[in-house]
Amino acid sequence: MLFTDEADPRVTVIERAITMRRHAGQVAFPGGAMEPTDPTIIDAALREAQEEVGLDHRLVRVIGELPAAWVAASNFDVTPVIGVWDGSVELWPADPREVGAVHSLQVSRLVDPAARVRSRHPGGYVGPAFLAGELFIWGFTAHLLDEALELAGWARPWDASVVVDVPDRFLRD
Repeated sequence: MLFTDEADPRVTVIERAITMRRHAGQVAFPGGAMEPTDPTIIDAALREAQEEVGLDHRLVRVIGELPAAWVAASNFDVTPVIGVWDGSVELWPADPREVGAVHSLQVSRLVDPAARVRSRHPGGYVGPAFLAGELFIWGFTAHLLDEALELAGWARPWDASVVVDVPDRFLRD
């Protein structure tokens, strides 16, 4: 997860390319699997950020890792890495086969109670979600974002009784 170190920090998210086999068009954080050439999880995260959004790893100050979590929908163990950078360069879909768009979202807008809801999947899953303009952030990405905002002390109270169905366009995988 990439945050800027500005007075009103931003977090970087991607929209996965609509041609992806899994989670097409969904909002996610830059990242992916370790490769044999990655000495550490942090190295893998920095490499993925460069491959997906064009961010030079030398611009990132790594804060650390969150505890590993298993993502049932993907059958992956994920170790989130949190990094901070100055926001001085424009990020872009460096690999359009994987990334449809890159968004830099202001934390102040994400913690606005009006942007917070819970999402409901037809399979029974209910969890945190964020409404960010045209973006619907839900699932594992929303869980990570919710946790990071809490850990950073940025979270604000919101009405968790508001439940929104996951949009149909995300239900194909």
